[in-house]
This record gives sequence, structure tokens and C-alpha cells, in this order.
Amino acid sequence: MSDHLNENVLPENKPDNRTKLLIVIIILLVAGNIYLYWKLNQKQDVVEIMVQQTNMDSIKIADLDLKYNSAMNDIEGLRGQNSSLDSLLNIKENEIKTMKAALDAAKKAGKLKDNEYLAKLNDLQKLIADLKGQITQLETEKNILISEKESLGRDLNEQVVANTELKTENKILSLKAGLLKAENIVGAGVRGKGKGKEVVTESAKKTERIKVCFDVDENKSADQGSKTFLLRLIGPNGSVINVPSMGSGKFELGDSGEESVYTTKQTITYNQKKQNICIYWGANGSTFEKGKYSIELFQDGYSTGKKDFTLK
Repeated sequence: MSDHLNENVLPENKPDNRTKLLIVIIILLVAGNIYLYWKLNQKQDVVEIMVQQTNMDSIKIADLDLKYNSAMNDIEGLRGQNSSLDSLLNIKENEIKTMKAALDAAKKAGKLKDNEYLAKLNDLQKLIADLKGQITQLETEKNILISEKESLGRDLNEQVVANTELKTENKILSLKAGLLKAENIVGAGVRGKGKGKEVVTESAKKTERIKVCFDVDENKSADQGSKTFLLRLIGPNGSVINVPSMGSGKFELGDSGEESVYTTKQTITYNQKKQNICIYWGANGSTFEKGKYSIELFQDGYSTGKKDFTLK
């Protein structure tokens, strides 16, 4: 009977052991997963911290680089006022270049500690403060130099203007001295007669062309060669006779620079000796009004003679 009891007890203990073993395994798996999860989160936190640190280093490097460049631009903007200031600026520029060179190592490594950043920033601020202080000391001297420079500039400008005016005046005087003065000016109406013969007439109705003759004397101040005379013929109505198809044109008055018109022109070869010159205006078929005609002669834009005549 005892044998039967033992057989009944053993089968009941086996399920309990298996359950306990299963529970232990589950606990171990859960614990393992929790540990792995914790380690993964811890690793992610480390990565995030490293990324944030790298970003902060890049910001500090970029900030210093920007401040260095800004200081260099400010220095360039101060140049050219006087030699003392330029010498000072050269010294400070070299110091900033040295600072920038030291920053290159941090750029390559991509790292810059907080204490290094603050030290470099402090050095730059001291340099700028020192530069401003020395500029203030030079301010009085600089103002004096600028004042003297401006005064000298005004004197030079005034002298240049005076010299230019004198040169222009001398040029005009020389030009006028070389002008050929028109003398013994005679104006009249003419008409042809026979073979090439010419008859002077005072009749407007019979006039075919207007003839203007004048003398030019010896002038050793005038260069030899071509000389051009412009004739302005003003009719009885007070207007300059101006027919472009017959040789009329425009010119600039030498005294005022204003634009004017001429009736016709005549070019001669001048050899510094007395010479008689005649200029014609009109053609067969031309008609002329009765009244007073004014003759105005110009050379190089300047008046060389005037005379009136009348056609009846």
C-alpha cells in the first residue's frame, strides 16, 4: 500500500519544478532586456552630448572668426588719414592675423574649450580697447594734420584753377595775336557781263551775287599756312543768310562759346604777307532784297572785321 502512495506523490512534484524554472528564465530574459535598453539609452545620451558639444565648439569658432574679420574691416576703414595712425593700424592688424592663425588649429580639430574661447575673446577685446585708446591720443594730431591737408588742398586747387585760367587766357591772347585782321572791307552786289566779266551794282534787282573783299596785313605772330574766314551776311530783315545747301554752317563763338551760324566760308594760304581776299555769295538766279546788309568776318571763332553796305 505504501508503494502506491509514493507513486502518487512524485508526479505531483514535477510540474512545480518546471514552473519555477520557467519563471527564472523569464525573469532573466526580462532583466537582460532591461539592461540592454538601459545601456542603449545611455549610449544615445552620450552621442547626443558629443553632438551638442561639437555644435557648441563650431559656434564658438565661427563667432571668433567673425569678430576677427570685423576688426580687420574696421582697421581698413580707418586707413589713409595720417601716417601715425596707419603705423598703429599695421601693428594691430598683424596682432589680429596672429590670433587668426592660432584659431586655425581649433578649426581643423573642430574643438575649442570654453576657457580657450573666453581667453581669445578677451585678448581681442583688449586689442580693440587699446586701439581705440591710442586713436584718441592721436586725435588732436590727426585733426591738425587733416586741417593742414585740407588747407594745402584748397591752396593747391586755387593755384591749379589760377594756372588753368592763366594758361587759357594766354592761349586766347596768343590765338588773338595770330588772327588776321580784316581791313578795307568792301561789300557790293555784282552781276556777270560778257565772258567772265563782272560788274558792280547797287541795284538789288540786278544783283546776282554779293561780293565781299578785304585786305589782311602782315602778321608775324600768325603761323603760315591755311587760314579760313567765315562770312556772316545779315540781310535787311536782320537775320543771317543761312542756306546749308550752298555752304552755310554752324560754328562756336570764341569769346562766349555759344553756337552761331555763318553764310559761307573761304580758305586761303597765308604767307605772312599782305593779301587781298574776296568771298562770294549767291548764284545765277538768286534774288536779293533792297536794304542794308551787314558783313561780319570771323577767324577761329573770333571777329576780325565788320562793315555795312546797301542795295537799292
